[in-house]
Amino acid sequence: MFIVKKLNKNGNWDSISLYDENNSFRGEARFESKKEAEAYLKLYKDRVNKYLNAAGKAKTRLKLQVFEMDGESMTE
Repeated sequence: MFIVKKLNKNGNWDSISLYDENNSFRGEARFESKKEAEAYLKLYKDRVNKYLNAAGKAKTRLKLQVFEMDGESMTE
């Protein structure tokens, strides 16, 4: 299992939300394969930047990363 996280301003990694194609919330961004997780990471980053661009704000430098979950522990 793989999970996508973002680095917060305090230096901690927080899980990002999973949204479907209708922008409906589906829980944490967890995936069976690393390939799926990396694809969602790119999609998530593109959506955030598109939203910020539409709001007239500069693109953000999101620090996103895929972590592998092994039970309750995670590895980068």
